[in-house]
Amino acid sequence: MRLIGRAQRRTDQGRDGVAAGTAFTFRAPGGTAAQLSRVESRLRAVAATPDERLAELALHGIEAGGKRLRPALVVCAATAVGGGDAVGERVIDAATAVELLHLASLYHDDVLDAAPLRRGRPSVNALWGNHAAVLGGDVLLAHAYAVAASLGTAELRRLAHTLTALCSGQIAESAAQYDVARDLAHYDAAIRGKTATLLATSCWLGGWTAGASPPLAEALACFGMELGVAFQIVDDVLDLYGLSLQTGKAAGSDLRAGVFTLPVLMTLQRDPGLVELLTTEIDEDGVAEVGRRVRAAGADRRAIALALDHLEIAFGHLRDPLLLAEGVALLAKLAGLVVEPLKRLGVGGDGRIRAARRRNEVDVA
Repeated sequence: MRLIGRAQRRTDQGRDGVAAGTAFTFRAPGGTAAQLSRVESRLRAVAATPDERLAELALHGIEAGGKRLRPALVVCAATAVGGGDAVGERVIDAATAVELLHLASLYHDDVLDAAPLRRGRPSVNALWGNHAAVLGGDVLLAHAYAVAASLGTAELRRLAHTLTALCSGQIAESAAQYDVARDLAHYDAAIRGKTATLLATSCWLGGWTAGASPPLAEALACFGMELGVAFQIVDDVLDLYGLSLQTGKAAGSDLRAGVFTLPVLMTLQRDPGLVELLTTEIDEDGVAEVGRRVRAAGADRRAIALALDHLEIAFGHLRDPLLLAEGVALLAKLAGLVVEPLKRLGVGGDGRIRAARRRNEVDVA
């Protein structure tokens, strides 16, 4: 039996209040939209294997859309090294490889978390079960490494090290489930592994495939790492407030999975009684109450302030005089888009971002 019939039936039965097919698109800055269209075409071409079942599994995640932040970082980092003309087929392949790796990690994460939604659509595991989701993630990984192998040994090795870091970060997070004693250092290490490392690699690959020297590629990677930390903190705040149409996940998914993120950990420091709500039985009302107490403790704003600190550190890595202003401006705009969803909470930090850019002489023209 083809997968599609089962998919349609389960979609009709389990929309969970979110319109199926909702895409969480990303407003690519400058002229990168055309380059990202090339990445989209490449993703679909790679996924179109002769085995229709495998192709359908892979295309489900690709066609769901998404921010495409990681491919955008590859393109913008390449532009920072060699200008727009540097974005050749090698750069597009690098952008394709990192997005395939990212998608594979999402398939596997959804199995671990029993997540019913991804990017506003039923997840692969919700549609076809855990076995199909794991195998679909494995297929995407195979595609990622096939593309990376065409780039060269250094690129393939970097992607392999990145996958190891992703797994390490995820294992660290899983080991801390329902751990109210989890400290901030553990949280930081976990998100650097599970999220920030891939953003760092995206920037490294963009620079490297455009001809950057090792030190220049590493400076771009450091920018991506700090941006990734800020990105994950912002995502954790959004999840807590139930902005599921921003994250593409069910509201309060971290709390339901027993993952206590930065705003919750900061609240526990001032409101230890919060622990009574942090149980396996937490429901919608409990999630709302946790959000209220996070606000009361000011932990949401303190978490956002820390995210902005990491953004400022990220901007500092763009000061290398060998980086071209055109690409630096694009990277700075991407960094601003990472925190843009916070405007809904009235704590966007635009002034701090602009000031940080000025202090670090980041060209945002």
